[in-house]
Amino acid sequence: MEGYDSVNPPGAGPQNYAFFGSFEHSIDAKGRIIIPLTYRLSLGETFTIGPTRDFQGIALYPNAVFAQLLSEIRAMNPRKPIVQRYSDQVSKLSFPGSQADTQGRLLLPATLRQRMLGEAKDLEISGAFDHVRIMDRTKAHAEDIYFTENLDSILEQVGNLDD
Repeated sequence: MEGYDSVNPPGAGPQNYAFFGSFEHSIDAKGRIIIPLTYRLSLGETFTIGPTRDFQGIALYPNAVFAQLLSEIRAMNPRKPIVQRYSDQVSKLSFPGSQADTQGRLLLPATLRQRMLGEAKDLEISGAFDHVRIMDRTKAHAEDIYFTENLDSILEQVGNLDD
């Protein structure tokens, strides 16, 4: 079936998206990246480009996932200054209705690219369960080292999490 992805079937709700794997790519002179085909199929024709939830990189959110993120933000107390700041930054740096061209190239908006990636040209594009994460390759490598060096502690903390 053309365009069908067994991990992310058509009509999948936000909790059903699953992006896996990682790829190394570079930004071209025009500020574009190539989205790996496996991610393009699951993202759909249009999606939202925005910051990751922790503002450490760029995320490509399927429409249903971005709608859920907005719902979570709206459920927070808007009178709290920290919530106002967070929601303002999410709004400022998010670009709904984005799409790749026929060759899979995606122009990363300059404001978002500068804030999240700086001058980085070499990137890691990876699955992050419900979205695609784009990070400076050096920063992504540093996260991998941190994870490896702290694995025992991380596994213990994960094991102690309540449902």
